[in-house]
Amino acid sequence: MNQPDDILVVMVTAANVDEATRISEGVVKAHLAACATTVPTVHSMYWWEGKVVNERESMLILKTTRSRYSELEKMIQAMHSYKVPEILAVSINEGSLAYMRWVKTETSGGM
Repeated sequence: MNQPDDILVVMVTAANVDEATRISEGVVKAHLAACATTVPTVHSMYWWEGKVVNERESMLILKTTRSRYSELEKMIQAMHSYKVPEILAVSINEGSLAYMRWVKTETSGGM
């Protein structure tokens, strides 16, 4: 239960704050993420369909467990407006044991 590598931080860009809020509410209420932090405005530059795009987006930082990731990803894809949404999961190597226990407890509530 206290293994840091059980905990994931998932980063997702969204078209705007409204979309980020909608996704956050959905995944937290479903216990797929214990917490969703929204950074209202980020600037992203990327290649899309053969050209460089420079956009303002919102960034979601979700805290979840490895066992909930697959369902989390599916829900994000179903709720997201992008054809290819950015969904990146990073394993945690170290962290507060109390916080990691909390993430594990909150994400097990919907199981």
